[in-house]
Amino acid sequence: MIVRYILLIKIIVGALILLIANKSNSQVDPSWLKSWNEAVYMQPKNISSKSIIVSKEEPGIPFVIIGQIFKPDGRTKAKSVLIHIYHRDHEGFDFGQNDNFLTTWRLQGWAKTNTEGKFEFRTIRPAPDHLGREGSHIHFTIVSEEFGNQWAPKIHFLDDASIADKEKKESEEAGQFAWLKEVKNIDGIQHIEVKIKLKEKADF
Repeated sequence: MIVRYILLIKIIVGALILLIANKSNSQVDPSWLKSWNEAVYMQPKNISSKSIIVSKEEPGIPFVIIGQIFKPDGRTKAKSVLIHIYHRDHEGFDFGQNDNFLTTWRLQGWAKTNTEGKFEFRTIRPAPDHLGREGSHIHFTIVSEEFGNQWAPKIHFLDDASIADKEKKESEEAGQFAWLKEVKNIDGIQHIEVKIKLKEKADF
């Protein structure tokens, strides 16, 4: 009898967890969620603060992203936080030629912040969307044990002529956490520096 009650409780708890999970993901685009789940499944076992996304054969402009993550107070450095990024290739595709081959993003990678909350990705500069829907940018998703899964603002580049003055002003108002970044050229390699502030609550 006791065993039956324990089994019943486990079933109820499991159902509640599933219900909560489905509710929390109800606002997430199903296509994005499918790609995200596959990215998580493919996550490397060992993740360091520095990550190389592309091979030497990948066409495009060499590009380095140097970043730092802070807790919601904007001052405390967030260590041991996972960062996932993805972006389009040099032709503006997310999933490879004609965007037909993969369900997850082709150019993506993981890093984990060090004790100073810092991370680095080496990749290529993404091109604008091949259909002309938006300019070059990079997506950041943060996985924090303390603050949950979060989307950080997409990072765009100040040398992109398609960026409106209004967007530039809004980004400037964010101070060090601005999402429009100056691209610096160092020894033929383009660099940007990114600072991200975590939110108090998870996004999904």
